Amino acid sequence: MSIVVPFHDAEPYLAACLESLQAQTWRDFDVVMVDDGSSDDGAAVAARFAAEDRRFRLFRRGHGGLGAARNTGVEEAGGEFLVFLDGADLLPRHALETMTAILDTTGSDLVSGNVRRFTSRSVHPSGPHREIFRDPRLRTHVTRHEILLMDRQVTNKMWRRAFWDHYGLTMPEGVPCDDTFVALRGHFGAGSVDMTSVPVYLWREREEGAGERASVKTVEDRVGFVRCVRAFLGGNGWGDRIDAWDHMVLRSDLPALLGSLPHGDHDYRARFLDLTGDYLATVRPRVLAALPADRRAKWELVRARRIDDLLEFLEWEAATKAAARVRGRLHAYHLDPPVALPYSATRLHHSDLEATHKIDSLRAEDGRLVIEGRATLRHLSPLKRIHQQVRAHLVDDGTGARITLPVTTFLTRSITTPGKDWSGFRTVIDPAALPAGAADWHVELTVTNRGRRRSARLAESPGAQPTRGGIFETAHGQVWFSWSETGCFRVHSGKQAAAVTAHRLDGHGLIFRGELSGPAPEVVLIRTPGEVVRRCPAVVRGSTIEFAVDVRDLLPARGLADPRLDTTASWRAEVPGVGPISLAAEGARHAVGGRDLIVERAPTGHLTLREQPETLHLESAAWDHDGALALSGSLIRGGDGRVELTARHASHGADVRFPVTIAGGRLEARVPVLRVPRFDGAVPLPAGAYTLSLRMDDGRPLKLEVRTPACGMRAGGRELELTAGGGGEVGLKVGSDLTKEERGERRQRRLREVRYPRVRKEELREAVFFDSYTGKQFSDSPRAICEELARRGAGFDLLWNVRDGQVELPAGLVPVRTNSAAYYEALARSRYVITNAHLPRWFRRREGQVVLQTWHGTALKRIGFDIETVRFARADYKERLRAEVGQWTHLLSPSPWSTPVLRGAFRFEGEVVEAGYPRNDVLHRPEEAEAVRRRLGLPYGKKVVLYAPTWRDDDFSARGRYRCDLRLDLARMAAELGDEHVFLLRAHPNVTDRPGVSGARVIDVSAYPDIQELFLVADILITDYSSAMFDFAVTGKPMLFYTYDLEHYRDTLRGFYFDFEAEAPGPLLRETGEVIAAVAGIEEVKEKYAGLYAAFARTFCPLDDGLAAARVVDRVFRDGQEAAWKSSSSSRE
Repeated sequence: MSIVVPFHDAEPYLAACLESLQAQTWRDFDVVMVDDGSSDDGAAVAARFAAEDRRFRLFRRGHGGLGAARNTGVEEAGGEFLVFLDGADLLPRHALETMTAILDTTGSDLVSGNVRRFTSRSVHPSGPHREIFRDPRLRTHVTRHEILLMDRQVTNKMWRRAFWDHYGLTMPEGVPCDDTFVALRGHFGAGSVDMTSVPVYLWREREEGAGERASVKTVEDRVGFVRCVRAFLGGNGWGDRIDAWDHMVLRSDLPALLGSLPHGDHDYRARFLDLTGDYLATVRPRVLAALPADRRAKWELVRARRIDDLLEFLEWEAATKAAARVRGRLHAYHLDPPVALPYSATRLHHSDLEATHKIDSLRAEDGRLVIEGRATLRHLSPLKRIHQQVRAHLVDDGTGARITLPVTTFLTRSITTPGKDWSGFRTVIDPAALPAGAADWHVELTVTNRGRRRSARLAESPGAQPTRGGIFETAHGQVWFSWSETGCFRVHSGKQAAAVTAHRLDGHGLIFRGELSGPAPEVVLIRTPGEVVRRCPAVVRGSTIEFAVDVRDLLPARGLADPRLDTTASWRAEVPGVGPISLAAEGARHAVGGRDLIVERAPTGHLTLREQPETLHLESAAWDHDGALALSGSLIRGGDGRVELTARHASHGADVRFPVTIAGGRLEARVPVLRVPRFDGAVPLPAGAYTLSLRMDDGRPLKLEVRTPACGMRAGGRELELTAGGGGEVGLKVGSDLTKEERGERRQRRLREVRYPRVRKEELREAVFFDSYTGKQFSDSPRAICEELARRGAGFDLLWNVRDGQVELPAGLVPVRTNSAAYYEALARSRYVITNAHLPRWFRRREGQVVLQTWHGTALKRIGFDIETVRFARADYKERLRAEVGQWTHLLSPSPWSTPVLRGAFRFEGEVVEAGYPRNDVLHRPEEAEAVRRRLGLPYGKKVVLYAPTWRDDDFSARGRYRCDLRLDLARMAAELGDEHVFLLRAHPNVTDRPGVSGARVIDVSAYPDIQELFLVADILITDYSSAMFDFAVTGKPMLFYTYDLEHYRDTLRGFYFDFEAEAPGPLLRETGEVIAAVAGIEEVKEKYAGLYAAFARTFCPLDDGLAAARVVDRVFRDGQEAAWKSSSSSRE
């Protein structure tokens, strides 16, 4: 076969791409590498592979685009099969062998397989492909299986070259949707097509923010693409498939644009309505009528151009998720959204009310297999026992014979709504009741809910499948269960072919000996993924069988460098036509060729071989009473060294690292989940789901696995659980610090709509509620004001907002958990509310309440209503801000320059407190620097360089989750500037992920509680457009500005209040090399910018004299308090 690899300026990724081909288990191929006029050194990378491996050939051409480069590759390819791999992507190591085996079996013209997306930080299923390959089929066709209209890539396929040439397939050149045209021509022209659920392609995901997708160009490109393909179908004789195409794109393609509407600006929304409205006008009514109700309702709102109602619908849908409320009308059920819609747009059709279920446990009990789970119809939660009945049948795959299984139902946690319902079910399979003979069965669930009956095969998504059970001996043989590659639960009955009683590794041979139960002419090993077969001749002597496996046939030529992408393979042993082979002996773990090879007993009791990258196997895990996790495990190869155990958050990818040690090949570690060290303190691991992994001290990643059941406990007010994925992946779940009565949207809505209005009527407390960055820190001006009040002994209860336990507070302050019942009460009853961030949307100031907005920095970039085009995660920012500003009584200004800016930007008509920034008072207390140095572990005699960039409004992964896009190469700076420098990286509080930098001279201080304390120890500040520059100017120490995106930030994103280029108190730099040179010559920089620096400080920091907090307290708290307090001046004498 020939693999065509076009590349253009892909140097950072190309070596990994080509290495993924060298790692293939199928090794008979040639690689045609096509350099499409690269301007980087990608061609040199390709040339190195061509020199070292004769299967790789390099061709160079001028830049003509991806289609032209692929065509060049096809012209040079000579194989029987064609595969396309783009230079930034990867092939899973079993991809070629899996697809070849399928085509050899079926004779189809092409095979198409599943896709996984990956970034530098995560690997996950591709959403569209997961739907396409949920129901894989062999020898099918797009006219019989219309979901193949969604399968529009050429790269996740293997093509017969004879078919490619006979049908005259070529890649269009200069057309944006070139893949789609060729993929659809292939689907329509093929005699038959095979589909496999096995991932055969790893597609790199461009690491962009969601904000970049909410652009007018995105709408124009996407709708233009849909129309382009529509015209293509009509122009090539496939016009009868246009309805199917329209249905697919309205259900799966264009909804991505709907999802961007909440954070799109006015131009985006207007263009969206124009283009999608025009398209909807061409769609036949029957296509719209056949859509799922949620899609149908949204497209009705688009067609009517009801943008406000559409946004309200989207918000309602996000809040209620799948648990839409329904209402009966004429024995029909409907969505019940908060906006008026026609009867036809909200009716729930048969396909909307599909059966949905989840398997919670499998276990052997008294010789029977017990299955427990939850099942219901989507949208119809069974709130009463009478609402729903569940039946289960065991169905023979071959004959269709059915065996009725007993089912009981019970009240449990719902899978469709918050709270509980009667969706719980328990069914039991009695192996002894199955008829004699070999058979394969599946379980069919039938759910009858309020007269609607739906059936579905019992299944569970890979990674969520319970694995406990076992093999059951019956009078007729054995019964066991398995999972298909698509997640279907299978039951098998038959006879055991043999039982392995001994095994050993002898050179390259894995030798097995056992007792036969029947004839055994040969043994086969069948691989998952892909069902690829390896044959092993057997030697039979009486009732004894012996067979050997050449381990070289099981192992790849090499593994992928990143274990996240290096697929584990399992092989099950069978005797064809007889049955499986069980393992009666103990398992074993071997180190072979840089891989781990494990002989183990599957949950069914059968012999399984598993090969994978070097892995630390967790043998035990247990929780201490204080919420620490004790882990014990081992490496096959042994070894010693320092290791980092990394917990990576599933939603935003932030890492938390725990140093552990491997000694003599064993890991014994205690992970303080509820006391994660943070400088001189400790906080709980933030709530969420984590993946655990290991990294050796030399930077080498190490796979971590566990095969024991999940274990959990409750400690520190949180639910804690260690979990095992279907492939042994180790997961950790940390629950919220909210109580059961406070968790979930339904209970939060009750707190918001019932509790808050009720306690708001109670008497105000003499309390001050403080908030810094929505509960994320004990910092900034609220901290300085709080400390001033505490110093004076003001007599107030001092309450502090603490989000998810992530803030350590000094003695005397009362922590208030964000979104707890106490949080709602504090905002309702505290006489004073002091914040530097946005208040909750539902907050309403009551009579007698004082609300001080300190804000969080002097403004270079435009803020509030001065932002011309809002690019935040919420496009309704200005509407929300208008309502919020009306709740403030006071607004803090740090300087005379800032006062008119803040008043105008927020359109604030109340009292402006022009007092300087309390947060900068600490900069006049240099004696505190020593304590900060000690907390950070900074060595003496080193120059400390702090890099503190701001966030980017348009770079976010989801609402409220802004990303850290680290452009400055700190590792290079550390290497080139030498040991006399230490570098601190401080990400903005709005950023949820972390850059992952670490080292002896590069320290991530993003979690340090207060950046002002970092200014005390920093000798140089590197920033961009951050308000940190105005604070740091108080210190008089030099500043550098890394402004790689100056034009975009100034002209497109935010805009500036003054001529930054002319007035900046330091040089504006665009490349890492320029920053390195400026740090090395910092004394010259100080001298050159001394005049600008002094003018900058006079303009923006004239009131920052160390007494700002005192002035704010005197001003805001003065009414009725003067007699109780000492004056500010006398107290400081």
